[in-house]
Amino acid sequence: MGRGRNPEQTRQKILEVAEKLFLEKGYDDTTIQDIIDGLGGMTKGVIYHHFKSKFNILETLMSEVGDTTAFIDWQGNTGMEKLQNSMERSFTSYKKQSIGYSAAITLRSPRIIGENYLQLFSESVPQIKAIVEEGVQDGSIQTDFPEEIAELMLLTMNLWIGFQTSELSEAALRRKMLFVKQLFDGIGVPLISDELLEESYKLFAVLKK
Repeated sequence: MGRGRNPEQTRQKILEVAEKLFLEKGYDDTTIQDIIDGLGGMTKGVIYHHFKSKFNILETLMSEVGDTTAFIDWQGNTGMEKLQNSMERSFTSYKKQSIGYSAAITLRSPRIIGENYLQLFSESVPQIKAIVEEGVQDGSIQTDFPEEIAELMLLTMNLWIGFQTSELSEAALRRKMLFVKQLFDGIGVPLISDELLEESYKLFAVLKK
């Protein structure tokens, strides 16, 4: 498969093969050679022409299969509804979550966690804070700390539960999610509805298959 014949088709073929392998073998157990073997004649040089590394392939897959509108096109009539709908879209993005789950070992590395922490706080906190402030204005959220609420959402869902998912039992996951629900309820921001709890349990079941 030549590099110059159809670059976009080549790129998509690499992603398709890598996605299949990541979901079947796990990202951590998939090598670049495995991807080459699945491409039928493509060379390592062609892969590196399109992607800097195996991790770059993972990042591309995560961005392309995910809901890219989650922090762009907020859906809902109130600030609270927008936050809850964004969480629901995340919980029901099974393919994206499964690909991320396949890379559990890599994503739990201190470097990746640190980079994720910095990115979340620099890019996502301001967006979530704006929606929390909207909720304060429309009365759906009761808080004097919109920025801290935004930070707490990311810390609990992404950096606490998210990075531990591969290590959690179903009972442990349910306990942590109930704790998060009670935590937000207790500070006047009932973010986790019963429906969202059930969606988180369904997602966990899908990932553990």
